[in-house]
Amino acid sequence: MKFTSRLFIAILSVCLTACIDNYDPKLTGGKPKIVFEGILTDQAIPQYFQLSFSAGYNSKESVFDKFVNAAKVWITDEKNVRIDLIDLNKGQFSTPEGFRGQVGKTYQVHIQLSDGTSYASKAETMRYSPPIDKVYTEFKLTTTLQPKYRGNFNVYLDVKDPATEGDFYRWKWSHYEKANFCAAYVVNGEGSLSYKKCCGDCWNVNTCLGCIILASDNFVNGKTLPRQYIAQIPFDNITSYYMLIEQMSLSREAYNFWKSVDEQANNSGGIFDTAPATIRGNIKNVNDETDGMLGYFQVSAVTQKVVYIQRNNIGIIPFGFYVGGNYNYLSECEECKESPYRTAKRPLNWID
Repeated sequence: MKFTSRLFIAILSVCLTACIDNYDPKLTGGKPKIVFEGILTDQAIPQYFQLSFSAGYNSKESVFDKFVNAAKVWITDEKNVRIDLIDLNKGQFSTPEGFRGQVGKTYQVHIQLSDGTSYASKAETMRYSPPIDKVYTEFKLTTTLQPKYRGNFNVYLDVKDPATEGDFYRWKWSHYEKANFCAAYVVNGEGSLSYKKCCGDCWNVNTCLGCIILASDNFVNGKTLPRQYIAQIPFDNITSYYMLIEQMSLSREAYNFWKSVDEQANNSGGIFDTAPATIRGNIKNVNDETDGMLGYFQVSAVTQKVVYIQRNNIGIIPFGFYVGGNYNYLSECEECKESPYRTAKRPLNWID
């Protein structure tokens, strides 16, 4: 009897398993949207803008090679003076030499696609960005593994807010350090690497990708915005840490846009989180208000401050620290190639 019961259960299990089909919800992405990236500032340097296509939900396509080609992009001010941007191919455009934004002036970006479809942003006025008063750090020990330690330097700044109401801020930062090499090779099929030194000065660039650091003067108008958290720097060496901080002025609309992006990017998935939704930018089809680009045409004055964070006055040795590096250098050198992660341009206030 027991054998018969077990056989019946086994047969039933096989039948139930055979009746289960994989469910494919067949989710498909919608029509790709155009993504605009770029900031117009008052800095006397070329400024770059990017037009690309988004990827739909559940899409396996890469978004890194989906550029908007053959478009025309230009900027106008409040007097309707037109500045045509230079097409650099692959959806990238730059301002012409000598052009930069000016505090107090109002700007719009205009985009015409190859099929004649035209887009324009809302007008954005460039607001003043005050000087950064001071930058300071606090060291936090994270372990007590003797004789070497782990820890971080929390970086803060203070800024004196102007007397005008409705001032909004965004901060970015970059770290530069001299490159030990400009190319790495596996020689003769061996497992070890060999390196080529840079032919000239070259710096590696590290930025906090995706960091959105914002503040407003809602509660401190005309006073000091104290202790604005900027970054966390690792205690992994005893050398000084070069840091370039950029403070950008924002309009109220730009502040609300980036705040929404930050909130959605940092949703924890809890029941009280705001449901994900498309965040509307400020660039719309001139003939169809419902057709908008993703992204935001931001207009900002920029204040820069360079600091060297001293990491040799803690009195302890960082975990994993060692002096020097064993590089097997080849006789030839390699040119320093410009990229978002490497540059041959001397950083602001760099000290050798």
